[in-house]
Amino acid sequence: MPFRTGKSKVYQYDIIVKGHRLRGSTGTDDFEKAKAVEADVRAEAKGAAQKQINADYSLSEALGTYFRDVSQHQPSAATTASQSKSLIAAMGGKTRITSLSNPDILAFVAKKRAKVSNATVNRQLQLLGRALRHMGKFYSVQIPELDFRAAQTKEAKERIRELSQDEQVRLFEHLPLDLHAPVKFCLMTGVRIATMTGLLWSDIHLDRREIEFRLKGGETMTFPISREMAAFLSALPKSNVISARRHVFTRINKNNLERIQIVAKGGVFNTQFRESLAKAGIEDFRFHDLRHTFATRMLRQTRDLKLVSKLLGHKSIETTSRYAHVLVDDMRSALDGFSPLSDGVPQSFPQTSKLSD
Repeated sequence: MPFRTGKSKVYQYDIIVKGHRLRGSTGTDDFEKAKAVEADVRAEAKGAAQKQINADYSLSEALGTYFRDVSQHQPSAATTASQSKSLIAAMGGKTRITSLSNPDILAFVAKKRAKVSNATVNRQLQLLGRALRHMGKFYSVQIPELDFRAAQTKEAKERIRELSQDEQVRLFEHLPLDLHAPVKFCLMTGVRIATMTGLLWSDIHLDRREIEFRLKGGETMTFPISREMAAFLSALPKSNVISARRHVFTRINKNNLERIQIVAKGGVFNTQFRESLAKAGIEDFRFHDLRHTFATRMLRQTRDLKLVSKLLGHKSIETTSRYAHVLVDDMRSALDGFSPLSDGVPQSFPQTSKLSD
């Protein structure tokens, strides 16, 4: 109840709401008005406290909200869903995101590293970071300061595997005919499997010879259509199945011979691709290596690292520098046919000592 002290006729209030003590002046010497002011202060404090409670989402709610708001229509939606399940299984779906701490993050990393690669752990950490930032920005959640960068583990250097021309011939000899088009397209553009399977006819603009690619992370990029690709796209068969009609690349369902949508992760497409590699005798090759093949071939042809970086959709040319070995090979070949010591003709020098001496 409002009260007065001996120093003032104005009523004061001193109340506790949800464990918080609130004190102040009602600004009036009328007792009834003072009670109304105190009631307003109490109601406002309760509302703020309830709002804070509502803003404290669980990990499951945060990841689900991020998927609904951001990820569900991205080419990488299936990957995001799988990574979310792994995070929930390891950290607990009921964990309040406002209670997360750096020790929790380190414990997650230690637990996952025993089962999956460092790269997989890092991708899951990055998803968690994006989801938390989304909740903080759009749902007013007070996200704790977490050092995700320090928690990330060192990844093994990605190996660059290029499909040789001979291997390419053997691959298409054993690949089912209805899968030739999607595989050729990835060789022609270097796109990831999720971008290829998610490509819609509305993304292709033959009139201005451009394709709009949806990349991982929600990014988009414009890719130029060459004359060869324009002819290739124009000849593609279209599905008569309503659910797959919008999609550029489809496969034949052997049960009813209808063209259906290709699933990016798992499913018949990936199984048939791996089986074709085995039949062709091609070892140590993944679907993602089609992207590496495009990059190395394009760099070998153009010798322009910046151009290849743009075609791959890399944000930084440093990411593309992994393909620089192609330029080193070219430079080595050039040096093998040139001698700076003479008029350009390479000279032979007798070996007088062992290199190990």
